[in-house]
Amino acid sequence: MPSPWRDRGYLRFVLLDIPLNLDDSILNVGLPLWLVHHTGAPHAVVPVFLVLNTVLVVLLQLRVSAWAEGALGAAAALRWYGVTVLGGCLLIVLATGAGPVVASVALLGAAVLITLAELLRSVSSWELAVVLAPPGARASYLGVAGMSQSVQKSVGPLLLTGVVMAAGPLGWLGLGAATVGLGALQRRAGLRRLATLGGAADGTVAEPARPAPASATVG
Repeated sequence: MPSPWRDRGYLRFVLLDIPLNLDDSILNVGLPLWLVHHTGAPHAVVPVFLVLNTVLVVLLQLRVSAWAEGALGAAAALRWYGVTVLGGCLLIVLATGAGPVVASVALLGAAVLITLAELLRSVSSWELAVVLAPPGARASYLGVAGMSQSVQKSVGPLLLTGVVMAAGPLGWLGLGAATVGLGALQRRAGLRRLATLGGAADGTVAEPARPAPASATVG
């Protein structure tokens, strides 16, 4: 049975997937801290981020999953993931130093876009983690792929506060641009690996049910 730890192509996918999980830290750490310290938006807006996220996940998860189904759909979702994160970062920059109304609207718009990014990422990460793994060793491969979220939860908040937010608006712009680039790189690498595995271009594989986005998990 092949080992995921010796599979460079799969490990490349997992390593690239770590920074592509940053939407979780942006929503739960970046947006609240930026609102409090860099905008004139009232602090009462912070809980609305979670409400928006929960409602949108409930309403849109099945639709996004159906749209991005299969390997090619997951690859397309990666492209849109980068665009939505970049849009969210641009709105965060727009909110910087703004008054209560403009800052509130911009940050709520950013929360919507980051939630859409979360939905796209949860589908693309799971689909590709499955179809890029050899059929006879998917359990062990998925165990390695699951580390990306764990690593991001440990490193992501530090990266946001210590690097992105410390650099100010330019840090957010850099994060958005980097996410677009990493998404494109992950997409190309995934499609190349699919070709070497001999297909799954139609994405028809037997797979377990997809997990729900982390921020939408209740109790």
